[in-house]
Amino acid sequence: MSESYDAAIIGGGPGGSTVATILARAGRRVVVLEREKFPRFHVGESLLPYSLPIFDRLGVHEKIRAAGYQEKYGAFFWNEENGGTRPVVFARARDDRHPMAYHVKRADFDDLLLRHAESCGAELREETSVEDILFEGSRAVGVRVRTGGEESEAIRARVVVDASGEAAVLSRKLDVRRFDPKLKRASLFAHYEGLRWPADNRPGDILLPIDRGVWYWIIPFSDGSCSVGGVFEPAAMRFPEGASLEARFELMIERSARMGRLLEGARRASKVYGVSDYSARSERLAGDGWVLVGDAATFLDPVFSTGVFLAMATGERAAHAIDRALSRRGRVDARDFGAYARHAHRMFARFRRFVYNFYDPVFFEAFCAEHPPETIRAAVTTTLAGGVERIGLPQWFWTQLMFVGVAFDRFSRRVRGGGAPASAAQ
Repeated sequence: MSESYDAAIIGGGPGGSTVATILARAGRRVVVLEREKFPRFHVGESLLPYSLPIFDRLGVHEKIRAAGYQEKYGAFFWNEENGGTRPVVFARARDDRHPMAYHVKRADFDDLLLRHAESCGAELREETSVEDILFEGSRAVGVRVRTGGEESEAIRARVVVDASGEAAVLSRKLDVRRFDPKLKRASLFAHYEGLRWPADNRPGDILLPIDRGVWYWIIPFSDGSCSVGGVFEPAAMRFPEGASLEARFELMIERSARMGRLLEGARRASKVYGVSDYSARSERLAGDGWVLVGDAATFLDPVFSTGVFLAMATGERAAHAIDRALSRRGRVDARDFGAYARHAHRMFARFRRFVYNFYDPVFFEAFCAEHPPETIRAAVTTTLAGGVERIGLPQWFWTQLMFVGVAFDRFSRRVRGGGAPASAAQ
């Protein structure tokens, strides 16, 4: 093998750059292997408030502030089936120290994070494909890569970090990645210009109409453009055979009268992108000499904008586990990731419960109720802001009470023979 590193990180997105920054600042020799050339387009542009303390700990927050990203103070949901609405105001969470986040164009944001990692001492190799993960027995010992038209090269590392997102290079090789049958969804999205922000909605909020089996998003950016998209169950949508992504996107938008009104006068400024069957989890998150972070570990439905937060939160914890193990023994074993894996699984599970319930008509009706108890609203808002790493007893109690109430409502409807209410979230 030609070179040796403390850590070889596959992928330069938020998870990979977080691991690289922490390890490089700790004096570790780190290489980031990114198959594309940054900046590059990526979806997932709305961040969560609990990401901001991570920015502070990485020493990158001042650069993010200077970039002038759109500030985000909450979200606004419409239940078009019954007229219910749900404003989410982060300042009204149980912990009011996290009142805002940002909307970011991921091409610029991810590039900023990656260049910060490089400035901290991480080595960066862009346009470099990982062809294989190298093992000695059950231990990962490095990677085989190819940069451009050059010959493939073997790189040795004490630990291999899979932060490759949905590509999930290592988890696919190990056959531990499983798609989530409860979240079989597809998405179409594009960027728009010229949108006139509705006067009765707070600037900076992400707008989320849910209508006729599609949940839509409008994410505003500081330059006046916005991200527009929708998520739906493929089996429930009927597109003409052979229709292009652009044609499918227009048909999806036309399903919602509100989306038509919101986009009136705006123009699409990018091509249309599409993804499907993206919700998946890995049965194992770590082993001897390897660990998964971010989307490579688990990706949920994007409805609550959890992707970047979970990538950075898991990346931060994995990096500290690696640094501690290297300091103790000079190698990284599966047992060194025991606490990391347990904590990551808990974070994923807490968000997953909300995502599953979002598609339950009874839950969604309660979610958009006009006057939910303020204590329950605050507990739910805390979770939606990203407060899932440490759950206090009051937050746990009020959240549980909400789910119990929804379950009782669902049971009562069945007993009465009324069934579940119709909902656009189905």
